[in-house]
Amino acid sequence: MIKGKYADCIPPYIKKIMHSLLTSGYQAYVVGGAVRDLLLGICPGDFDIATDARPADTLAICRQNGWKTVDKLGGNFGCVVAVVEHTAVEITTFRGEGYGSDAHRPEQIWYCDSLQDDLSRRDFTVNAMAMDIDGTIYDYFGGQQDLAHKLLRTVGNAWQRYEEDALRMLRACRFVGQLGFTYIQTDRLLPSFGQQQTPYYLPVNFSFPTDHCAGLSLERVKKELDKLLLTEHAGHGLMLLMSTGLTDAICRVKEHGSYTETAILPELRHLAGLKQNTRFHCYDAWEHTLQAVDNSRRDLAIRWALLLHDIGKGLPGIRCINKEGQPGDHGHEAKSAVMAETILRRLRYPEKFIREVVWLVARHMRFAPMLITGRKTLLHWVRTEAASGYFRTGSDMEAAFTKLVEVFLADMGATHAKNNPSLMESGRQLGRQVIELAASYPIHTSELAVNGQAISQLCPPHTVGKLLNYLLQRVQSGNLPNDKETLLAALQKYLSKQQEDL
Repeated sequence: MIKGKYADCIPPYIKKIMHSLLTSGYQAYVVGGAVRDLLLGICPGDFDIATDARPADTLAICRQNGWKTVDKLGGNFGCVVAVVEHTAVEITTFRGEGYGSDAHRPEQIWYCDSLQDDLSRRDFTVNAMAMDIDGTIYDYFGGQQDLAHKLLRTVGNAWQRYEEDALRMLRACRFVGQLGFTYIQTDRLLPSFGQQQTPYYLPVNFSFPTDHCAGLSLERVKKELDKLLLTEHAGHGLMLLMSTGLTDAICRVKEHGSYTETAILPELRHLAGLKQNTRFHCYDAWEHTLQAVDNSRRDLAIRWALLLHDIGKGLPGIRCINKEGQPGDHGHEAKSAVMAETILRRLRYPEKFIREVVWLVARHMRFAPMLITGRKTLLHWVRTEAASGYFRTGSDMEAAFTKLVEVFLADMGATHAKNNPSLMESGRQLGRQVIELAASYPIHTSELAVNGQAISQLCPPHTVGKLLNYLLQRVQSGNLPNDKETLLAALQKYLSKQQEDL
């Protein structure tokens, strides 16, 4: 046990709760992720408290102190949520758990009086530590040692922990991505997985009871997938997701009072070990995908787009072999976009989010030929997108192209191009050009340099809308700059010609 060092890291409102529990004759400890993060030198996002006080006793202490509690939130699991200094804090009674048909929520709990017993039910050693009000660390399962060696392992037998709570398997992948740790377990080991001498290669693979995911709700699975995709080392977490078979697992969604099975991400499976043209690629299709994800900014739409951007590769009608005997996947972006839409709809993502990701996937290959063809082709593309009706405003189009450039550069940086600074700089310059162009094109008539009031001075009021659309099309086609004087002059010329034709 280490004393004192972290006492000053506990926020005053947490110490206030702990002090109230202690002076009432109960134990009180900060537990879980907050302890882990403090030991890693990271400011915790929130603090949870564990105590031997029963929920009724905790509620009584909260009332005595005038702290509001959140009704019915966590009550069935020995958890009281107190609001202290405008912050919600979970105060949970030491407990044990038993699981049933729900693969995540315990079917029964029982209270205990021992901190060690409470910590023994937790998922991973690095999350199974506690700290008292004086900063003393309680570590019964080697969490500090695992932190020092950057290892993620379960408390006790891994298979048993995962059979108790299937969500822990997905949490293992997420923590690998979040912490950048190496996952280990001592039982049910499998042969190596992945390409040797790459960042994602697993010299030993692990067997997970993935069939237990069938009892998990889609909502919980999605939440873990999203969290994983937004981690700093997402590629490594995704590698564990793939290698253990979690991508192929089934979860469930409740609709109209009954459960329906839902596949998680089986469409990714064929990418593992899928060869690519070695002239351009240094990884197979799966590890290329992982590298592209890790190259990108932690934006959910960008990360999902990169995860799915190449899922059409290798499929019948897409995969071909060129005259040098190298594989190719012409048109894979269109196939990947169709598949991405199917996947995201199955996983019940919002319509707006689906549209955004699918748009990024469908267009991620548009940049490569423009490194050769140059600005003229680029202009035509941006004008086509501006006139497509897809965007509501110019700022929408600029934001979309900004993300698309990030997808393109992350994808490019997961090929041999990463070792060619000149080529990568050409890609960045191309990206800057397309964003600049996208920002200059109006999408709606309200973004023209002239408005209806100015036009109404030249024509009958009932024709204003039609003439604004005429000017918008001229600007979007590149025939006119979005300049007030130029637009008014062009309109006068157009009206004069119409008058002559009469």
